[in-house]
Amino acid sequence: MSSVKRALIMACAVVVAAAFGPITAAAGDANLTPGTLSSSVSLKVSLPTPYEVVTTPTLALQVTASGYQLDARYAGTPDLAYVGHYHEIFDGRLVDMTPLRDGNRDTVSMVGVTDGLHMLTIVPANNDHSMVMSAAVTIPFYYEGPYLPEPGAPGFTSAPSITITSPANGSTVQGSFFYMSANVQNFELCQECFGKADVTGVGHWHIFLDQVGMPYMLTMAGGTTQMVSIVGVSPGWHTFYALLVGNDHMPIMPMTMSMVMLYVQPSS
Repeated sequence: MSSVKRALIMACAVVVAAAFGPITAAAGDANLTPGTLSSSVSLKVSLPTPYEVVTTPTLALQVTASGYQLDARYAGTPDLAYVGHYHEIFDGRLVDMTPLRDGNRDTVSMVGVTDGLHMLTIVPANNDHSMVMSAAVTIPFYYEGPYLPEPGAPGFTSAPSITITSPANGSTVQGSFFYMSANVQNFELCQECFGKADVTGVGHWHIFLDQVGMPYMLTMAGGTTQMVSIVGVSPGWHTFYALLVGNDHMPIMPMTMSMVMLYVQPSS
């Protein structure tokens, strides 16, 4: 494996899902000073409660932040001293990040989770997805619901592919977000499988801004259409990449991606 591919795989090892629907997070009152989150930031997890017994298909998550503002719209853009998000780590594996729709609430899928004691860890993260591990909060809980299996290997005989179908190359995107759609062939998308056991031919896709690497990760998509924030993106021409990855967030090999050049015109 080449050093370039190896570096790319390492850069993509820790990445992040954005939610569909209107963006309600607001950073208008945030201090947009360049910098990184301090070690004094903290998170309080109200749900789940320690050693809660979960029997439903999803685990409810409720989080509040201190010392910085939760706003995942800035993910993948330059770091700010008082704005960031959090990562959700399930039994040591990254499953998701702060939703765009409501940064204080999310749900974690129980697909692929066996009965017994599990650990959910919530960690503050900068816009470039580097984490403040000293402020991580771990909540043990029990899952006692029915086993919800992941999809099996689909057994495609042709190579997977992804093509960005919208917006068209050369288009202008404006406001605070746009929707990106992709045509994915010979590969099964599974939103509920983020961070779960890897299954050949199953996964999702990541969207990057200008470079393919962890600091430039905007969002990840479990379906064929994904909301993409352009808050914090400088006006002008930018290249957006869509990369197929496995459940473990690692690029499938050979690397399979698509790209478009778009003119970004953020809201004032």
